[in-house]
Amino acid sequence: MDKKIKLINILKLIYFALIVLFVLGFVFLIKYEIILYVLAIYLPLIIGLYLAIHILRIKTYSYKCPSCNHVFKISLSKDIMAYNSGIGMKVLVCPKCNTKEVMKEVIE
Repeated sequence: MDKKIKLINILKLIYFALIVLFVLGFVFLIKYEIILYVLAIYLPLIIGLYLAIHILRIKTYSYKCPSCNHVFKISLSKDIMAYNSGIGMKVLVCPKCNTKEVMKEVIE
C-alpha cells in the first residue's frame, strides 16, 4: 500500500507542477501564438493525470462511517464530486445506515 500512496503523491505533485507551469507560461504562449498547439497536448495530459490520481485513490482508499463503523468503497464519480472536508476526509452518505457525515479515509 505504501507504493500506491507514494505514487498518488508523486502524481499530485506532477499535476500541480504542470498547472503552475501552464499558468506561468501562458503569457509566453499568447505572445508567440502557439497556444492552440500547446493546449492540444497539455489538456489531455492534465485530464489524464487527474483521472489517474482519482482511479488510484478509489483502488487504495476506503471510507469508514463514524456512526456504524461500516467500511466501504466509493465510485470514481463520487470521488471526483464529493466535498472534501480536510485532508483524508470527504462528506459522503453511508450505504448501510444512510447518514451523511464526514468520513475518514481508511487504507486497505
